[in-house]
Amino acid sequence: ENRVHVHDLHATMLHLLAQSSNDAGDAGTIAGGVLGVAWLLFVLIGYWKVFTKLGLPGWMGLIPFVNVYMIYKARGQHSPILWLILCFIPCINIIALWVLASDTAELFGKGFIWKLFVFLLPGFSHLALGYGRSEADRTALAPGVGLNG
Repeated sequence: ENRVHVHDLHATMLHLLAQSSNDAGDAGTIAGGVLGVAWLLFVLIGYWKVFTKLGLPGWMGLIPFVNVYMIYKARGQHSPILWLILCFIPCINIIALWVLASDTAELFGKGFIWKLFVFLLPGFSHLALGYGRSEADRTALAPGVGLNG
């Protein structure tokens, strides 16, 4: 008899959990989704602006992997495809992403603090570089790329 009550209790709890849906949670999910899409658009516009400031087509900043490859190439890294591949290897990717952040900051003539900013907060930093007063440092660009092309 004791078993029946425990079984009924479990069944009732599972039934309640399966039906738990609240409208406030749904509205929060929608609001979060809208904010997420808005943030993504701002970040993409920031990447677009960074690439146009470098003298590269803005659309290149929007395409994953192409944007990383082009930053490595614009900075004159040997084997930019190898650096791109290193971005996918756990632990090693930290070094590759630090080099990417450093290259991005140096393309705008920025120092260590900006390198940290780009490394730790890429979305914010690209917005700041894209919309800020920073201009591309032509001497930092590899020959044949972007403004030097």
